[in-house]
Formats: sequence, structure tokens, C-alpha cells
Amino acid sequence: MGDVYVEFFSDEALENVMCMLQYQPERIVYLGHKSTMVTRKIKSLTNFARIKAPKTELEFIEVPRDDLEECIAALTSVSDRYPEAYYELTGGGEMILIAFGYLSAARKLRTLRIDPYTGVEINMEPGGAPTQHRDNIQISVKENIILHGGQLTRQTGNYATWSFTEEFKSDIRAIWGIARSLRHKWNSYCSIIEDVLKDNPCNEYGQYSLPKSMLRESDILFAKLNGIGMLRDYKADNKRVRFRFKNESIRNIVTKTGNILELHVYEVASRRPDIFTDEIIGAMIDWNGDKSEEEKQVFYSDYQRYMNASYDTLNEIDVILMQSCTPIFISCKSGKASSNSLHELETVTRRFGGKYACKALAMAMPCDNTSSGTSFFKQRAKEMHIWVIDNIYSMTDEELLKKLLKLHN
Repeated sequence: MGDVYVEFFSDEALENVMCMLQYQPERIVYLGHKSTMVTRKIKSLTNFARIKAPKTELEFIEVPRDDLEECIAALTSVSDRYPEAYYELTGGGEMILIAFGYLSAARKLRTLRIDPYTGVEINMEPGGAPTQHRDNIQISVKENIILHGGQLTRQTGNYATWSFTEEFKSDIRAIWGIARSLRHKWNSYCSIIEDVLKDNPCNEYGQYSLPKSMLRESDILFAKLNGIGMLRDYKADNKRVRFRFKNESIRNIVTKTGNILELHVYEVASRRPDIFTDEIIGAMIDWNGDKSEEEKQVFYSDYQRYMNASYDTLNEIDVILMQSCTPIFISCKSGKASSNSLHELETVTRRFGGKYACKALAMAMPCDNTSSGTSFFKQRAKEMHIWVIDNIYSMTDEELLKKLLKLHN
């Protein structure tokens, strides 16, 4: 195909990059209104292009919002300079599209459209019948966040906490089996253990010696973990439990109540790489992704100060999946969820996914149902177009995977 593509600049960041991803042309010309083609969005798009199409030159032309003649003049100028250009029809304001319709009636312009949801491309050559085919376009979670003006920080789980070897995935499945059997007691036991470990740190060899009087019923969890090989040198008597964790990842699971649900959702989704083309767990998103790496180093050395910096906004999303180019944002709750959970998920998804993103709330326990059969919480989530996958403790892995696969259908 040709070396120049014309895009009508869209509020939806993904609509601006489909031709870039598929063809990586020599040049892309963006025409847009001042109210839409703002500096922040141009900068985000430029940063994305450096990663995905570094040889593609980007040109931005501002056209008036309410002057048809000037819009026609701008399009005519582009058509004169690039007579063989393709025009991508996904985005753009009404006036630009009206101007394009007028110009295309007089000139034989080549057009196409690539659907961000499906990757289906419709190509319309002058004088010929439209043709259709499916493009294999993908972006990673990290690239999607950059496209929308943010950045994943080094506190993101895939970078900072977890290493998803086959052995660790097997450990996740085994520990999830324990969590399912304990249900609501899992949270209680993990909270107690977290506090007890803080008061009774391990020795230089990683050996813990914990008083049963402080552990109370939660000492049952250590026996169960030892039974599936998650502990080393395990010994228990009437007064103390002694052991070493198999590794640091196991300790991180046991000392934070929600980690096992997040890991379970992530691990189940990762079984279908043909559908979910990228996954991130514990995604820590910096809304101000335009700072240099040198500037960020100052803050990464002191995480709490970074969290409290007035000019930075951070959000954590438990799991983000990519289905080709479209993201799925998942918030995981091992206990009860509040309306604030829905609003935070909605805000982050709208900012870093736009209209093409899907959002879901994954809950280990069931929502409380009213006598009418539908809880207020689920009804509110439905109004916000948030999927609720609840009572995961009672689901098989196959049932959960089936629900995850439905999210973007």
C-alpha cells in the first residue's frame, strides 16, 4: 500500500494508531480540531510512535471546527501534496468528515477503515468494490498506557514482585486450592500472619519461629501450606511454629490477603495467549508519564514520597489484559467491594482505555443479593458498564476462564 496515510484525529487514542500499527508508513498526516488535537495527546501519540513505528513521520494540521470551506481547503492541500494517500475513516469531527465527503465526490481518494475491536480492515479503492480482511495488530499493556499518556512504574507486579515461571504458576494453583477451601477465613488468617511476621522477623537464614498464642487459628494455614510443599523445615509443637518459606513469592502471597485472587485471575487468563495477548498484574500507573527517566529515578528511590507528590497521580489496577489492541481492566476484591471501587475502576479505565476498553470486578465471594434477586451493587455496576464476576471461590478454573473470555465478545 501507499507510503502516506491521512488520519482524522480522534479523542480515542486507539483510533489514531491503527494504520500506524498495521503499515508503519513513511508518513501519517493528522487533521484535527484544536479542541481535540491538544498538546498532551500529540505528545502521547508521538511517544507511542517512537516505540511502534520509529521511522514514521507524523504531521499535525489543525483545521477549524465550524468552517467548512477551510476544512475543504485543508483537505485539498493534503490531497494535492499526497495524491496517492490513503484516508482512514475511523475518527474525526463532523465538519472534517463532511469536507472529506465533498472532496471525495470530486477526487478519487483511497479510503480504508480498521476496526480497533476486531482488527477487520475494509479497503475501498476508487472504482472498485470494497475488500475486507483481518489484520493481526497487537500492542502490549505497557504500550497501551503510553499511548494514553501514562507510564507503568517499576512497582508494577510483573517487574517488582512476581516471576511467572511454570513452577510459580503451579504454586499459585496449589495455594488457590487452599484459599478456596478456607473461603472468608483466608483473609482473616493472612491478616493475622502479616502482623505476627512483623513482630517476629526471620533470622539470617530466613527461619521463622512464631508463637501460637499470637497466631491463634491461623496456624492451620501453615500446616496446609507445608502439606503442598510451600514451606521448608516445618516444625510445630504446642507453643511455636517454625519454618522457612519456599521463596519470597510465597511469603508475599501469604502476607497480603488479596494477592492470591489477583494471581489466580492472572494465571487463568494466561492459559489462553491466543486470546489474551499480554497480561500485567499489579499495574501501577503514573498518570504523568511525560517525565524523563532521570526525573523519575529521584522518586523511585523513595516510593512513599513519590506517592505523596502533589504533581503525580498514581493508580493501581490489579490485572490488565490485552486482547490484541483493546485492554481489559480488572479490579480484584477478596472481600467486600464498595461503590468507590466501581468509581475508581471507571475513572482509570476511561483515562487509559477509552471507549474500546472493558472493565470488570472480580470478587472471591458472592455479592449480597436482595429479595428481588439483583443486588444494588450489581445494578450500579451494570449502569457503569462494569462486569461483575463474583463468587470465584465456587468456580472451577474453566468456569472462570469462560467468563473472562466473554468480557470482550
